[in-house]
Amino acid sequence: MLFTNGVGALQVIVNCYAPFDGGFVMLRKPRRGWWYLPGGKVEPGESWRLAAMREFTEETGLHLEDAHLRGVYEIHIAAGPEEGEKRRIIAQFVGRGASGKLRTVHREGTLAIVTKLELPRLPMDEGDRLMLLHAIAAEERGDDRVFFGSFSYDAEHRLLRHEMDPEGYPLEPLFARSQEGDVL
Repeated sequence: MLFTNGVGALQVIVNCYAPFDGGFVMLRKPRRGWWYLPGGKVEPGESWRLAAMREFTEETGLHLEDAHLRGVYEIHIAAGPEEGEKRRIIAQFVGRGASGKLRTVHREGTLAIVTKLELPRLPMDEGDRLMLLHAIAAEERGDDRVFFGSFSYDAEHRLLRHEMDPEGYPLEPLFARSQEGDVL
């Protein structure tokens, strides 16, 4: 789905964090080798929630009973020599009742079950990591709030700045730490 805001097109992307089999499903795409939550573009006339559930099922082979909105994020990626400026909205959902047999390969990349303890070491977009950490923290607290945020990247997709609302949402104690401070 695309919107125009007088400056350019704004693309809506959905993704879905869904607890499954002791972790949650992520997709490793070959272009950068980065990990992403299952998701994709919203079709014309499709609701964001149904798009998130459809994309999750298409990519993972799993089915969801339901999904609810967890975050809405504005993304800006600066223009580079090969590509123009990009503006996106990411609508992040939390899936409930994931069931079925997980496929391990999809045309988009390789799928795997990941745990929150693996997140700090996974190669991934730093903004996506922050969005996911907030989703996990809220889920673990039974907090149904919806997060909002803004993320700006340079042309090489390095995170330059971000804002989260609510600001300062506690992400600890998401991870166990050793006495030296290393994530276990």
